[in-house]
Amino acid sequence: MDYIVEKVKEDIYAVAFWDSGWNSYNNCYLIVEEHGVTLIDTCKGKHSNLLLKALNDLGKTEDEVKLVLATHGHEDHIEGANMFKKAKKVIHPKEEGKGIMGFDPALADRGTMHGFDYCRVGYHSPGSVIFYHRQSNVIFTGDFLCFFGDPLSKEGLVSKGDELRQAWVEYLQGGGVAASDLPVFLDGLKTIQGYDSDVMCTGHGGVLIGAINEFIEMLINVERCQ
Repeated sequence: MDYIVEKVKEDIYAVAFWDSGWNSYNNCYLIVEEHGVTLIDTCKGKHSNLLLKALNDLGKTEDEVKLVLATHGHEDHIEGANMFKKAKKVIHPKEEGKGIMGFDPALADRGTMHGFDYCRVGYHSPGSVIFYHRQSNVIFTGDFLCFFGDPLSKEGLVSKGDELRQAWVEYLQGGGVAASDLPVFLDGLKTIQGYDSDVMCTGHGGVLIGAINEFIEMLINVERCQ
C-alpha cells in the first residue's frame, strides 16, 4: 500500500506515505473541524496525489484545507502544500528560503494559533516547531522526535508502540544524538513534558498512544546517565 490513513482521535487522522527511496513512512496529519481542515505538514511533491486520495477517503477536498502548519521546512513536510490554494500556510522564519513555497514565516518562538500551542525546539532544523492541540491533548513533534526508517509497530501505525519507544532509548544510549546537539535536544524534551499529551504524532512512522511524558522522561534519564 502506498499510504495508510488511521484515526488518532475524534476528528484527527494520521496519513503515512511509504517512501521507497528513503525506506521510511513520511507522515502528515488532518484535523477535521467545522470551519475546515487543518493540515500538519504535507508530503513530498511526488506524493501529492496520494494526499488528495487520503483527503477524499475522509470525504474532504483540497479546497476544504484552510490552514497548513509546517513543523519545519524539509521537502517531505512542505512540498505538497502547493495544491492547497485556499489555505493559510505558516512556518517559522528560521526555515530560510521557504517563502517560495507560499508559506508565511509568521510563527514566533512560542505562541498560540487556532487552538494550538507551539514552541520552536530547534533540533533537526533551525526552525523546527512542535504543535500541541489543546482540545485533544495531541502533540505533533515533526522530526524533532520521529521514527524515520523504522518499521511500524506490529499493532499498526497508531499504537502504544513499546518496541518503538525502546528503539529510541537504545538510539540515545548508542550516541544517536551528537554531543553538540544534546543541550538543544534536552530542552526540547522538557518542552514536550510541559504539555499534557496523551498522543504523540511524529514526522515519520509510528504514532504513540498513552504515557507520553513517561516516555519522554525515559529519554531524559538516558541523557542524564551519559
